[in-house]
Amino acid sequence: MSEWQGKSALVTGAGTGIGRAVGKELARRGALVYISALTADEAQRVVDEISAEGHRAVALELDVTDDAAYLAAIERVVAEQGAIDILMNNAGMLYVGEFYEMDEAFLRQLIAVNHTAVAIGTLYGYRAMKAQGHGLIVNVASQGGLMPVGTMAAYAGTKHAVVGLTASVAGEAEVHGVAFRTVCPGNIASDLLARATTRGTNAEGVLGTLPRATPTDEAAVTIVDGFTKKSPLIILPWYAKVMWWAQRLWPGFGRLGVVKSMERFRAERNDSLDQH
Repeated sequence: MSEWQGKSALVTGAGTGIGRAVGKELARRGALVYISALTADEAQRVVDEISAEGHRAVALELDVTDDAAYLAAIERVVAEQGAIDILMNNAGMLYVGEFYEMDEAFLRQLIAVNHTAVAIGTLYGYRAMKAQGHGLIVNVASQGGLMPVGTMAAYAGTKHAVVGLTASVAGEAEVHGVAFRTVCPGNIASDLLARATTRGTNAEGVLGTLPRATPTDEAAVTIVDGFTKKSPLIILPWYAKVMWWAQRLWPGFGRLGVVKSMERFRAERNDSLDQH
């Protein structure tokens, strides 16, 4: 029997991508999963998929930037299930392009979703789990939270913040029975890039420069397996681990990668402009 049998979980940004896949994997392992998404319809589609496999889930409409709604979601899980055993902060957004060209309002929105909402969700989840004496909080960062990333500076900045926040709170919370994991994926076959706000490029152009995408279902198995392992970092796939080690051993590795990727980005952008 899975250790998650009969446990409760709340996964944000679970309408698509990694969140959807992890929600389904937890349900397969016996957890009752609250699938939260920005719209009720998006959440319900995933719940219907889980139900069709014979497992349990609840659809929940949630804008993670709404503090009151986020707190209410956690309180609902506790009220209905007696405890919240897993909280996975997964919702996120992406900008691809030159940092100096970003719109200020969009930059604030990206920070609000990628970092502030994760911090607030972690705060609320930690309080609830401290009160019950146990729990697991999983915050989704990125390979870009471990090293610099060209054309994605704002995104990488928020993910670095998530890595630092999670590692720091983990040491504080251990005495209260609350565990933490940080997920740092490389290229996963989700629709994060397809939904990205881009400037001077497009999703297809960016995808063409990345390693082969790992299927979300495959990634979800690795991620959920990592919940019970001792390592606080869940880094996947293999090349993300290699690049992380390269960055640790040679701090200039990431900067060189950014310079090279920006050179390629600017050259392709100029070629596109010349054609028009």
